[in-house]
Amino acid sequence: MSPARTITPLLAALLMTLAPPALAQGMPGGMDGGMGSGGMGGGMGGDDMGGGGPPGGPGGGARPPQPPKPIKRARFDKIVTDMFRAADTNRDGTVTLDELHALVEARRAVIIKERFAAIDADRNGTISMAEFSAWQSKMGSAAASDDAATGDRSGPIVEAVMPDVGEDRALARLIEPLSGTVIARANTNYDAGVSLAELLAYEGKLFDAADTDHDGYLSMEELRPKGKDGERMRGPGGAMNGPMGGPPPR
Repeated sequence: MSPARTITPLLAALLMTLAPPALAQGMPGGMDGGMGSGGMGGGMGGDDMGGGGPPGGPGGGARPPQPPKPIKRARFDKIVTDMFRAADTNRDGTVTLDELHALVEARRAVIIKERFAAIDADRNGTISMAEFSAWQSKMGSAAASDDAATGDRSGPIVEAVMPDVGEDRALARLIEPLSGTVIARANTNYDAGVSLAELLAYEGKLFDAADTDHDGYLSMEELRPKGKDGERMRGPGGAMNGPMGGPPPR
């Protein structure tokens, strides 16, 4: 009789590493027996591989961007009203050119005062050459430019009262800043200045022109620009352009 052939667990493991997959399946202690049903075959299931649905689905991923909400006329009027009240410094119900100019000068004076304080390191009310040189040295190469040498990165003071629209770029295109030009154009009765009613009527013309269905709301469709033929402009592939181009002109 031939000696019994026994395969030790160590030898079986070695043969499994050398044998083709088909042969390993039939060997003692093979993939099915040695690894068990919870081995490689079961451990690579969909849930263990980070399942949970495709990106943006119920299981995870970022939500797709939501379309902007329609702009309500009441919100539009409130922003215009807040802009008017900021300019009506004497609270008499009229914004004059003198009031606007005084407001701009007051803002400019605040910036000049803050800039002086930044240079006057010892707070003695005077600026020495050493203090000025130290302040300019902090700016590095920017001090070589007359435009940048002031250290004020906010730019020049705007000679107007800006509407507070937050990050709503559509509203920023609909509302004109309250400037001297707007005061002159909106002052329909040609008195000393512009009233809130006159300003609302002037600013509201653009809203009314865009609100083609006259429902008191501006949808994103109504804010899309029009082509020369009066049709809403479309982007590549026939998609409607967004409101980036602004509303219809006055």
